[in-house]
Amino acid sequence: MPAWGTQRPSHRTTESGQALLELALVTPMLVLLVMAIFQFAFVLETQIGLENAVREAGRRVAAAKPQTPPVWTGSGSLQEWTQQQLCGDLVPPCDGGLLPENVQAFDGTRLWADPPSVTFCSYPVQTASGIATEYRVQVDVTYGHPLFFAPMGFATDAIDGTPNGKWDLSVSAQMRLEKIDPSVSGFTDPGQCP
Repeated sequence: MPAWGTQRPSHRTTESGQALLELALVTPMLVLLVMAIFQFAFVLETQIGLENAVREAGRRVAAAKPQTPPVWTGSGSLQEWTQQQLCGDLVPPCDGGLLPENVQAFDGTRLWADPPSVTFCSYPVQTASGIATEYRVQVDVTYGHPLFFAPMGFATDAIDGTPNGKWDLSVSAQMRLEKIDPSVSGFTDPGQCP
């Protein structure tokens, strides 16, 4: 029994001090977790936008009726046309077309290759009447997504294997070309697919 006039320490003061200490220990981990979730959400949004843009560019060239015979690369080619669909024009940085339309806060200077890679190739297909040749387009884009939360840099570099402090996103789409007629005069094969 305490002496008259003295107060016994309350458990409430001790418990609130303990809770404050626990909060101080847990808060940095919670902040890191929340920031990582936000960073991952922005990266995922960019990945989806890149996939949509690349797939749409591949779909457009696959369904387009090329000039006869098709010009695969060079000036006025299917390759240039597809790159213009992605970037608006062929003058770096990429600032128009499908990529900026589909990727929020897109920055063309973050593309690894500007204009993006567009390749065409042929491949054999077994049909009921024998082997036929089909044609395919492949569109590739690699984009260095910026990190707004710098401590994530070590993790992203470990994941993508490139020590550059960015989250490197690679997207590829392949589409079969629908309207290619190899029987026209002057037709050249774009080369076998790897």
